[in-house]
Amino acid sequence: KLDNSSFASIREFAKKIKAEYDKIHILINNAAVMFSPYKETEDGFEEQWAVNYLSHFLLTSLLLPLLKAGGHPGDCSRIVNVTSCAHDISDMDFTAINNTSKNTFLTHAAYGRSKLAQTMFTITLQKLLIDKSLNVLVYSVHPGIVRTDLFRNTILDKNKWLMMAWKTPDKGATPIIYAALNRDIEKKSGIFISNCKEAIPPPLALEEKIQKQLFELSLKQVQLNDFFQHL
Repeated sequence: KLDNSSFASIREFAKKIKAEYDKIHILINNAAVMFSPYKETEDGFEEQWAVNYLSHFLLTSLLLPLLKAGGHPGDCSRIVNVTSCAHDISDMDFTAINNTSKNTFLTHAAYGRSKLAQTMFTITLQKLLIDKSLNVLVYSVHPGIVRTDLFRNTILDKNKWLMMAWKTPDKGATPIIYAALNRDIEKKSGIFISNCKEAIPPPLALEEKIQKQLFELSLKQVQLNDFFQHL
């Protein structure tokens, strides 16, 4: 059982996984909420930011020892961060991440920002994994517009004809499985994948200064001194 809106739950989940397994080959970070009204988690963060991004940042750090154990030269373990084309609709305004004013809170921007963070985290983590010489690969993936209850907070959820044009969950899972298993992308760790092909991430995601700011802020928010402190 895992509640991605609770750091305590994430830590307890990781503890149980470590007690039960000695290695992990694939970690898929796929939890998400979308366009929800302003709500803070028990840790004091806006829900979309916490669930869609911070939870994955923390869980990945906690499970790195098992991912390290599961990876070998030529057969690396993999981290798949599920993001979205919505990473194009927001900026990385650090002052707006925990905007507590209901009058100025923009849920669409908050969702896009959380997904942009996922994409940026993937790029940063790839560099750090290389620096640490770990046999672990990482990818960010846009699964497409998929017919799930993720849209429950939108008017689109009421348009059944529109939803029929979207991907089924099975088809939406295909790009994620591609990132997790495809051998052709082994030498392309850190890339953004859409429709089972390498795609171009938003320009903002490639700005190293903002990548560094985001990473340092994330460490502080999930209360880690070092992302690799559990190795």
